[in-house]
Amino acid sequence: MKTRARTRKVLAADNGDNQVGVVKQDTEVSPRCRIELVYSRRGKKSEPVIDVTGSVTNSLPCYLSDMSRKVQSKRKRKSDDEEELCKPRQKLDSGLFGEYLEKIWSFSEEKRRRCTFFDSLWFSLYRRDSCKDKVLTWIKKAHIFSKAYVFVPIVCWGHWSLLIFCHFGESAQTNTRSRCMLLLDSLAMANPRRLEPEIRRFVLDIYQASDRPETKKIISRIPLLIPKVPQQRDGNECGNFVLYFIKLFLSLAPDDFSMEGYPYFMKKDWFTHEDLDKFCEGLDSMG
Repeated sequence: MKTRARTRKVLAADNGDNQVGVVKQDTEVSPRCRIELVYSRRGKKSEPVIDVTGSVTNSLPCYLSDMSRKVQSKRKRKSDDEEELCKPRQKLDSGLFGEYLEKIWSFSEEKRRRCTFFDSLWFSLYRRDSCKDKVLTWIKKAHIFSKAYVFVPIVCWGHWSLLIFCHFGESAQTNTRSRCMLLLDSLAMANPRRLEPEIRRFVLDIYQASDRPETKKIISRIPLLIPKVPQQRDGNECGNFVLYFIKLFLSLAPDDFSMEGYPYFMKKDWFTHEDLDKFCEGLDSMG
């Protein structure tokens, strides 16, 4: 039995001129499509962290419940006049994340034609067999193979990271344009590479559902690059990091991404925590 719920679906839609638009719609969601995230790693079975469509709530800290204490224990203790402690931020759920993403998606018409993004729930829904075909249908309508960059927010185990598809429509790699994937993660201590098997299954299904000519062997060889980017300070910042990754990447990324130029600007000193705080203050004012 399906339940009727008002949900905000952010769909990458082709408006006829290859410009990406945002479509809001009401949709019927099967209870089987709800995403049940992991419980505490201590093994206690409490209530799963879900909403009507699998939106991640802020009741579960980012991946490690005691991460903040671990990070703080490694820092040198300083007096209050030497270091100002950052104010803890509420963790973003998928609804608020989507609203912020729409608001920062303000770039030139050319970039909007060359880039698109997935709804933050699509990857999580894809992981459920009952929802996989529906997600692949949505992606097929997004025409991602005509885009230079496709941003795929991922939320798994209560943690946000960002996957970027680069030049997926290219049939061959050249010195100036490389078909590859980037995984930007602000919590390297959680081992971002653990997502690679699921990401590769996801990508393979996207190619096959879109009737692309690439063989399974070719698709399996698409590089997955994980640059060393700035790291979060507590268990709530990961969603804000992903939004800031998207904003800065679109501002700085070259028209043609090449393996020879990697990692470009994506380094540990890409931006400071102060830069992130100012960005978050701007998000707060948008709300």
